[in-house]
This record gives sequence, C-alpha cells and structure tokens, in this order.
Amino acid sequence: MGHDGVLLDCFCVLLGSAVITSALLYPQESETREVKPLDGVWKFRLSPPDKPDQGFDEEWYSNELKEWINMPVPSSFNDITVHANVRDYVGWVWYQRDFFVPKRWQQDNIGVYLRFGSVHYTAIV
Repeated sequence: MGHDGVLLDCFCVLLGSAVITSALLYPQESETREVKPLDGVWKFRLSPPDKPDQGFDEEWYSNELKEWINMPVPSSFNDITVHANVRDYVGWVWYQRDFFVPKRWQQDNIGVYLRFGSVHYTAIV
C-alpha cells in the first residue's frame, strides 16, 4: 500500500512541561477543512542539564534524534515517566516524528497550519 504524499520530519523543541489545555477550540473536519492529528508516540530527548544548548549547537533539528525514548503525545513528559531525571527535569526537550503530507496539500492555493495544543512556555517548531 503506497502513500500519496511527501514524508516530513517534524521537530518540536519545548522549554518547560507540556500542559493539555481543554479551554481552546479545536479545528473540526469539514467539507473545506481536513484535519490530520499527529497524536501518538514521538521520539523524545532531554537536553543535557549541564549543556542546555547542545541540541541547538549540534543541530539536532536537522538529523534523526539519537539516544531518544518513546513519548506519547499529547502528554506531560513529567507525568509519564517514573525516572526522576525526566520527571523533575526543567529545560529544553526535543520531540521528533515523521509523517506524510497528502499530495493535495502541496497545491498553491492550499493553506496548511500546524496547531500545537499542549505546548507550554516556549516552543520552536
């Protein structure tokens, strides 16, 4: 079974913990709007506490993450794990996920928006 589209590599870098906000309105599928949820298991990595900018310096956003663990999204990584170094971590964290973009989204008159409902504090996408 083939995919009709382009494989994209999505990176999301977050500072702080993710918080699920239920007060926001969410996009609804309609005749003119297609919604592609990216919920699921993402690759996840903490920046080293002693080198908080290492991911930026080494351009982790340009390559496949190394030394990652699986992390469900949406979730708060601080609440998911039993490991104290992750549970109590404050600083830059990295998420990565591959997904296909439908070919029809590549047309000139199509607007595509990424919406992150669980980002808290600061995010670089």
